[in-house]
Amino acid sequence: MKNKEKYKKVVYRVLISLLISTMGLYALIYSAKYFGAEYNITHGEYFITWSTLSILVLLSINQVFKK
Repeated sequence: MKNKEKYKKVVYRVLISLLISTMGLYALIYSAKYFGAEYNITHGEYFITWSTLSILVLLSINQVFKK
């Protein structure tokens, strides 16, 4: 039962990090467009940036909840 709760926590943290990184990436792109910058980013570049940002957010979440 303990492992099940542990896996739930991990899954929640991963999902939250994916959500936060998605919102952060779009906020960054839209704020840049608002200030006049134009980026031509391919789907691969979006994926790499999103993955990297998600990993950074996950590490930050784990650092905050570290016991």
